[in-house]
Amino acid sequence: MGDNLVSEKTIAFSIAHEILSSSVDIPTIPENGARIMSMVRRPLDKIDIPSFAKLVESDPGLFTRVLQLANSPFYAEIEKIVSIRSAIVRIGLTEIVNSVCLYFFQKMLPKFPEIPGFSYDGFWTHSWACAVANRRLGHPNIGMGIMPGELYMTGLLQGMGKLMLAIHFPEDFTKCIKNALEYEEPLNKIEKDVFGTTDCLVAGKVMSAWHLPGNICEGVAYYQTPELAPPEYIIIAGLTQYAYAIAGLSGTGCSGDGILMDVTQTYFGEQSNLILSKKSFQDSLIREILNYLDILSDSVTEPAYEVASGKAGKAKTVDWRSKKKTGKLPSKKKKGLMGWIKSFWGS
Repeated sequence: MGDNLVSEKTIAFSIAHEILSSSVDIPTIPENGARIMSMVRRPLDKIDIPSFAKLVESDPGLFTRVLQLANSPFYAEIEKIVSIRSAIVRIGLTEIVNSVCLYFFQKMLPKFPEIPGFSYDGFWTHSWACAVANRRLGHPNIGMGIMPGELYMTGLLQGMGKLMLAIHFPEDFTKCIKNALEYEEPLNKIEKDVFGTTDCLVAGKVMSAWHLPGNICEGVAYYQTPELAPPEYIIIAGLTQYAYAIAGLSGTGCSGDGILMDVTQTYFGEQSNLILSKKSFQDSLIREILNYLDILSDSVTEPAYEVASGKAGKAKTVDWRSKKKTGKLPSKKKKGLMGWIKSFWGS
């Protein structure tokens, strides 16, 4: 296992270097973006509202879209919002921060070519769902000691390697998506056969070159295999894996995987001494997150593995523990805040 990991990391480094030095522009993070990310990683009660508002206002496009969101019919009120502080009062700081992060990375990173079973909108919607679930895992009642903001960023960026492989190696990555869906296998397992490494490790190397915090880079690099992470990064990687499994259960967007990850078989789901593995707490937590995602999301992409296989059907209520047994989810369309975010942020 150790030799395999060394080989995969070496190949990932080589691919990341090729990506960063290619003719396809993968931009560096602008100064205001780095400052925004640094701020939103803090606990919400530690974010300086005036400073955050000033950062948002310094980007005309972002400022305009936040105001559009605050004045959307989802938050319909008589008084028109004209300032970031008023938008925060109406929407709430959590949703403003989440929306700013989503917009920032969508704006910064290029689109990838259309791939059957793996769309650009579906990719970002799934990333958003994973980020929302991961932020919840930073709550003190879980007691894992990772800041919710860092978990949100790691959840949002966990799929960054997929985006990069889709842009730079579209034929090989399309083959990975096709095989994962056809054989109902985890995408990272197929990627090892095709690339000799995984998108997670590639993303970790690229994000390190962007000088993102080590906690986020390593959390992304090892979220599929937390047990292989350096000891200081096992918790953030394990929580992100747990959130990824919950995002899959929600049916929100598409991850490219050919089968659902079983929450009970994630790294922390199997640790009998942790609250995350306790059936009663697990049931309550997952229902809470799924309900929250259901309220916020809107008309999201049907799960890729169902679309590709032609098995997508009418929406129906299914207990999450029955969903994980088959690895399949019913398709569903939802209405809520995510629809307004998508309509204003744009593709």
